[in-house]
Amino acid sequence: MTSASFHRELLVHRRRALGTLAALVACGSGPARAATWPERPINLVVPFAAGGGTDTVARLIGQKLQAALGGTVVIDNKPGANGLIAARTVLQPPADGHMLMFGSNSTHVIAALASKQQVAPGKSMQEAFTIVSVMANAPLVLAVRADSPAKDLRAFLQQAKAGKLSYGSFGAGSSAHVMGEVLAGSAGVELLHVPYKGSSPALTDLMGGQVDAVFLTVAAVEAMVTAGSVRPLAVTGLRRVSSLPAVPTFEELGVRDMGNAGWFAVFAPAGTPAPVVTRLAAALQSIAGDAQVQSRMVGLGLEPVVSTPAQALETWRRSLAAAAPVVKMANIVF
Repeated sequence: MTSASFHRELLVHRRRALGTLAALVACGSGPARAATWPERPINLVVPFAAGGGTDTVARLIGQKLQAALGGTVVIDNKPGANGLIAARTVLQPPADGHMLMFGSNSTHVIAALASKQQVAPGKSMQEAFTIVSVMANAPLVLAVRADSPAKDLRAFLQQAKAGKLSYGSFGAGSSAHVMGEVLAGSAGVELLHVPYKGSSPALTDLMGGQVDAVFLTVAAVEAMVTAGSVRPLAVTGLRRVSSLPAVPTFEELGVRDMGNAGWFAVFAPAGTPAPVVTRLAAALQSIAGDAQVQSRMVGLGLEPVVSTPAQALETWRRSLAAAAPVVKMANIVF
């Protein structure tokens, strides 16, 4: 062997040894990192405006997560582009478990299917994020002002046949937008979609008369329904919502394809250390199973869900498969 060959082989062995050492250090540091995490405040990024339904649920989860982990959890509202602004915010820092996203089938299913923009260069939503836990199923409600002549869904659809009505949602390409398009198609009416950067501004315009109706989460409209300023007409899903027991489902009223309830979930950037994801998932499962939290969720019109990362991933995959033909049929692109 020549001197040059010997030195080349020595260099190769040295690189392999360093690579093996780095891998061993990384493996050994995983549990240690999980034990010390969180080392600084956790940002739970919410893709819609403060005061809306998603924000309400996120703050409930954030408060409980803070107590469970013994660290600070900061709610950071980043509305716009149906979650893309929030998603990109979460993906900017290192994937170390200190930046999380409170997403939904709107942000991680509909946006993933309908958006022309990539959440990260060369990456799909599924490649960019790890789903940690589905926290709740989230039925949507179609609602009008209390003084609306539409006393029920039948009257609302009759009005829509006489002249186009408008409905506000929490974003273009959101689950509410999709379900509004499905409603219009199923009922044979025209509905004008008006997107907002969250539920609160949509409700403000509803009360101001700028839109005829809203399609939002039950959590977003609950207080106004209780106050008597908003009238709910129907809810999505296959069964009535506990907090609105008198409100029928669209399916009950004969409107097809409105059985999808939607969901909320916590996401971490892909590449977040597995031990951190495991610890976070355990904390979230405990929170979702807490009787107090479940009672509050039911009061917000949600169905509490306790799920492992594997179960959450299956929910995500099923939702993508179910939503794809609907998004295509409604020609939702943004």
